[in-house]
Amino acid sequence: MKHVAMLKKPLIWMSSIFFALTLVACRHGEEGRMDYLAEKVSDKLEFNQQQDEQWKQLLGDVKQIRDSMREKHESTRTMVIEELKSDQLDEAKLLMALEQHQQTINESFRTLLPKINELHATLTPEQKDKLVAWLEKHHERGNGFMH
Repeated sequence: MKHVAMLKKPLIWMSSIFFALTLVACRHGEEGRMDYLAEKVSDKLEFNQQQDEQWKQLLGDVKQIRDSMREKHESTRTMVIEELKSDQLDEAKLLMALEQHQQTINESFRTLLPKINELHATLTPEQKDKLVAWLEKHHERGNGFMH
C-alpha cells in the first residue's frame, strides 16, 4: 500500500507541471514563457533522447490544448461581458459556461495523463527526486509552479 502511494505522488507532481505549464501559457499569453519553463524542466531533469522526444511531443499536445482553450475562453469572455451589461445575470447560462470550462479541463487531463504516465515511467529515481525538489522549492517560495 505504501509503495502505491509513493508511485502516485510523482505522477501527481508531473501532472501538476503540465497543468501549470498550460496555465502559465494561458495566463501570460506568451509562447516564450512556456518554452522557457519547458526547457528549464528538461535541463533540470537532464532528459535522455527518448525522454526529450516524449517531452516535446507532450508539450506539443499541451500547446494544442492551450490554443483550443484560448478560442473557447474568448467566446466565454464575450458571453460574460454581455451578461454583465444586462439588467439581470442569467445564472443558468453562467453556470453552464463554467461547467463546460471544467469539462474541457477534465478532457484535457484525460488526453494528457497517459502521455504523462509514459514519460513518468522512464524517469530515473534521481530525476523524480529532482522533479519533486524543484516543485517543492517553487511552492515554498510562495510562487506555486508559476515561476
